[in-house]
Amino acid sequence: MKTLINIMSKKGNSKLVMAAIVGAAAGALAGVLFAPESGKKNRKKLKKKANQLKDDFTEGVESAAMKGMESVNELKDDLVESAQNILNDKT
Repeated sequence: MKTLINIMSKKGNSKLVMAAIVGAAAGALAGVLFAPESGKKNRKKLKKKANQLKDDFTEGVESAAMKGMESVNELKDDLVESAQNILNDKT
């Protein structure tokens, strides 16, 4: 039976993904702002990076949601199994 600690530790994975996305966004922004290119090129690069980050963020959120649903389903299965064991022990 999985413990609540194991289930909760999976939440740390989503925090790590979010931290990586925020770090990537900050790095990309700093890189574009300090690049020795014209404003038009910088805006084009910034737009491209923003779209990439949006896609990465969406993917990260979807991944975290899937992991969350897996955790909920595992917890539900564990609770059902525990309830069945209790009922079987009483009979």
